[in-house]
Formats: sequence, structure tokens, C-alpha cells
Amino acid sequence: MNIRDFEYFNALGDLLSFTQVAHQFNVSQPTISYAIKRLEQYYDCDLIKREASHRSILLTNEGAILKAHIENILDEFITVERAIEHSKKNRIHIGLPPIIRSRIFSQLLNEKGAISFISNFHLISGGSNELLAKLLSGRLDFSLIGSVNPLQHPDLNVKLIHQQEFFIFVSKDNPLAKKAEISFEEALEYPFILLEEGYTHMKAFQNLNEKYKKKAQILFYFSDVQTIGQLVKSNIGITLMTDFPYFQDIEGLVKIPLIAKDKEIFYIQYAFLKKAILGDDLKKLIEILDTISETENIEG
Repeated sequence: MNIRDFEYFNALGDLLSFTQVAHQFNVSQPTISYAIKRLEQYYDCDLIKREASHRSILLTNEGAILKAHIENILDEFITVERAIEHSKKNRIHIGLPPIIRSRIFSQLLNEKGAISFISNFHLISGGSNELLAKLLSGRLDFSLIGSVNPLQHPDLNVKLIHQQEFFIFVSKDNPLAKKAEISFEEALEYPFILLEEGYTHMKAFQNLNEKYKKKAQILFYFSDVQTIGQLVKSNIGITLMTDFPYFQDIEGLVKIPLIAKDKEIFYIQYAFLKKAILGDDLKKLIEILDTISETENIEG
């Protein structure tokens, strides 16, 4: 029995056809048959049964039980393989959403030797949803993740580093710039320029837009926050964004707090698999992030 036998059986449970499974994996039909026989010998039971016509198959009760668990088994095999491969190459893969990266890196500048230390890691950029999926599948060893609710997952160790509000950002020339605070309903009078799907900011926007019956007009989506900042500065549209370092440095932008009933919170946390074996470099990174977290809490 090997991992390929599990893969063949998983496909057979979906397709219910030896011929189709053989075609999918580009192997002979007997190869699939022998794999199923090995599994049946290992579990000492029949996993499939043929219909009277012999044109299709069905799973036995025992086969259905194996099928119900097999995707988790395959995922675990793959996660183990990736973790061992990363360890052999002494290469730690770290997930960093672009907006969180800008905030964390600005704080790491205050930590002696932190930037050169971080350069030892293989940094993977992407939206928080994408990075979370990669973390759970073993393609990442560790990740910073943003969410509109504190992250919870039974397979992950998670620690909150920081939380901050979302703001409406407008040009200084926009009539809204004079407001001390704003409701999302008032902001709906102007078109939005937003981060693409997969970023936590989009989830916060969707929460507010659904609250007000999806009335928002959206001009553009970008993955590049610099472009969003420049377009908002030019008064082409407005945006919903956290108060991260890049936006603070753009002259001509005005941030407006949302009223209490419309506030959305951006949670920044780090996460890693509970089964992960942490090396010294990763432990050092966690210590630095914990120090940053403690500083944030004191200042807050």
C-alpha cells in the first residue's frame, strides 16, 4: 500500500469507473485494479462491489468510510512531504500579505538586526485567504494573516499581534474631507477604488456594502495599494483602507473614521500548524513578533 493507491481509490470513489480513473492517471486499468486489491488486502474487507451489469461499481460501506477520510489522509501526506522538503533545503516559507508587510517592516526597522534576519526566509506575498490556504496545505511554514474577525482554526496556533480600524480615505479636495467621521451610507455617494478579491479589505467592504443593500459603485479593483492611493489622491474615487504606513505618507489624502455602528476591524495575527516543528530561526521570528505585539498593546 502506498500514497498512489489512496489517490487511485479517491478518484475511483468519485468517478465509479476503472476506465475513467486509468485515463485520468494515464495508466492501465489493471494498475488501478491491483491498487484497489492491495487496499482491500490491507483493510481485510471489500471496498467496492460491481453492479450486475458490470458496467459500473459502487462503494461498500467500508469503502464509503475510507472515501470519507481519504482526502484528509492525502492532505496529511502532502503536508508532511512539503514540511520535510522545506527542512531538507533549510528554507522557511513565510506568508506576508502586502499591507501587513508594510506595517510590520516599518516596526522591524526598530529591531536590531531584524531586517537582515528576515532576509534569510523565503517570503511569499498574497492575499490573506490565499496565504491561509497555503499554510493549511503545508506550502507555507508560517504566515501573517489579516481578517475581519479573529482567526480560529483547529489545526493552527494563532496569536493576535495588532488590530486597527478601517477608514474611508478621500482626496483633500473631496467634500467628505471636512467630516470628522462618516457613515458608510454617506460614502455611497462616491465611487470606490478597492483592493482585489482575496484581500481582507474586500471582506470588510462587502460586510458594509451588504449592510446597505449593495448600493456601492465600484470603479476599479487593484492589487497595488500605491495605485489606489494615487487615484484617490486625484479625487477619482474613494477607498476603504486601514491606516498603514504607505497611506500615511501620501500628501493630499484624508482619512475619515467610520461612525460606531459601521466600524470594521482589521485583525493582524500570525499562525502556524499545531503539528509544525519550529526551528531556531522561526522561534526567533516569533519572539520578535511577540515583542512587537506587546509594544502595540502598551501603546494602545
